[in-house]
Amino acid sequence: ASIFVGYVWADEPRATATIVVTGFDDAAMQAEARRLGRIYWEARHDFVFGVPAGSADECLDWAVAAPNQPVFISDSGDNPTAGGVGDVPAFAERLLARDDIPSAVLASIADETAVSHCHAAGLNATVTLSLGGKLDPVHGRPLTVTGRVIHLSSDDPVAGQIAVVQVKTSKLILAQRRKPYHYIADFQVLGIDPHAHKIVVVKIGYLVPDLKQAAAHAFLALTPGAVNQDIPSLTYHRIQRPIYPLDPEINWMP
Repeated sequence: ASIFVGYVWADEPRATATIVVTGFDDAAMQAEARRLGRIYWEARHDFVFGVPAGSADECLDWAVAAPNQPVFISDSGDNPTAGGVGDVPAFAERLLARDDIPSAVLASIADETAVSHCHAAGLNATVTLSLGGKLDPVHGRPLTVTGRVIHLSSDDPVAGQIAVVQVKTSKLILAQRRKPYHYIADFQVLGIDPHAHKIVVVKIGYLVPDLKQAAAHAFLALTPGAVNQDIPSLTYHRIQRPIYPLDPEINWMP
């Protein structure tokens, strides 16, 4: 037997949770498929995020109020390990709009043009960038920022060229190619110590063990992007209805 969990980001009738049972006895296979379907359905309310989840602003509020650092926030809607493009600047916009952030790091925004501009300008240069919103303009428009280039590198095997730009109290890591930041060493090689910052924003979903161990607190931001985790907010036209969790009151039996 196999359990297919479905794929919420595909507006297709077939992208639903499915139980598949193979064998030689039709009656036994149907009975087993129904049994597994009932178990799966009855467990539907048990599937929750592993950390508190909220909007970008809510997560920033929680982070600022947290007694210890670093506070890790997952910018989950633009997670490149799940299919996000890594260039949606929506969280960066909310972060930079605030004046109560003691210190922050955001990793990272994929923007080859911005990185090239930083490398051409050089270390310690002040640059004005039109950041992100090029690969995925549907979920975020480019964000104009002005800051100081504090790090440049060209040898990352995944990201290629990298630039770190200090904007207000935040360090923005910009990459030629999208890259998830899963390890403390990913920051240290750029001269950044996550423990020295109140907030560390990462474009991933759940925290991998290295980051989870480092985090004094962790929150998951339900942000726009190709893999937006706020499923009830997504727009569908072709899927079968009713369906959970879009229709939470449905009474389904296998």
